[in-house]
Amino acid sequence: MDKILRRVAMAERQVTKRIKRKTQRRYQLDKKERLREIKRHRQEVGEDMRQAIIRRNEDLRLGPLAPNRDTGKFNEFGNPYGAISVDRALLHSQLTPEQKEARCAWAGGSKNLCLAPGDRVVILEGPYKGRIVPIKTIRTNTMVLEMEDELKTNVKIPEYLREPGQSPVEPIAMAVPISAVRLVYPLPHPVTGHVRDVIIKELKPINIGYDRPTRRNFFTRSVPGLNVTIPWPAVPPVKHVDHPNDTLRIDVDERTYIPTLLRPPMPEAVLDELRNRYSKFRTRHTDEYVAKIQAQEDEKKARRKSADSMLQPVQEYNRRLRELRRERGQPVLTDEMLDKIGRVIARNQELRKSGGVVSAQLEQRKKQDEELRKAVEGLSIEGESSSAASAPVDQPKV
Repeated sequence: MDKILRRVAMAERQVTKRIKRKTQRRYQLDKKERLREIKRHRQEVGEDMRQAIIRRNEDLRLGPLAPNRDTGKFNEFGNPYGAISVDRALLHSQLTPEQKEARCAWAGGSKNLCLAPGDRVVILEGPYKGRIVPIKTIRTNTMVLEMEDELKTNVKIPEYLREPGQSPVEPIAMAVPISAVRLVYPLPHPVTGHVRDVIIKELKPINIGYDRPTRRNFFTRSVPGLNVTIPWPAVPPVKHVDHPNDTLRIDVDERTYIPTLLRPPMPEAVLDELRNRYSKFRTRHTDEYVAKIQAQEDEKKARRKSADSMLQPVQEYNRRLRELRRERGQPVLTDEMLDKIGRVIARNQELRKSGGVVSAQLEQRKKQDEELRKAVEGLSIEGESSSAASAPVDQPKV
């Protein structure tokens, strides 16, 4: 079973690494596409501003002789003058989590957004600056608003969507980012008490809770520093229309399944369909499969033991020696050994007291040198005597 568990762990690690690489690759591609789109939008906006400045200066300089610019001429981006692309008008560009938080930071953040359809907001940027309009819908994927009073802007209609003779420019309802609006709510004046519309600069969620039946967070929005809570706009009740094919409430509330511990909740064949029994990620196995794997492991161990019976004589002898050594155990010091060890210790202590072990070793070395010198001298004397005895005697001259 250990081999199966290791295989499952290895498969899970491989899948985790594969998903991580795929996610990283997808993130890099999305980031590259997002940066390319942002760059294209900036270039388009910069070109529009440059052309607007040039046309304005020409109109001021030429006066009545200024040309009529209400024509179908296109700029380098393929948009007619006075029109923008559909992506710029509807703000379809995808945002990162950081960009979403920055876009709705004044309204409590992207998770607890303190805006709802029906709120009145004032526009701070764009051609409709200063206009107060109610919110129609909120697109949380790009953090933009669609207004009930449609704010029109001219966009270029692609050629494949135009009918014969249709103008390439059409007005459509534009989207407004949350960062370009502020909430408008009637509050009383702190001195006079007169109720008037006030622009709320910042909102903050308080008393955050969780509703289990709907699985949603609920909170109250307030104005930081004023301790003023802003109520949510009234939501009209949803009218449900009954149809002949609808299931009755009494049938929905009827309990038709009662679980029991005496039988499994579903047949085993259904379990095999829901969970692949041959999957490499499976960790729960039947008793028969576990017994089969255990029998295979026992067979491998028995086969490994049978190989030990075929040994050479030297291997058998060494194994026997090891067994005898193991049976004999650790050696035990006898009384005679302990007596010798004690005498050596006592002698070393006496040498330390008399001048140390080093001095004793030096004395012993001097004695050895003296004996060696005497032995050499004796050998030299013997050699001289033998040479003198063997030398020839001089004969007298006649």
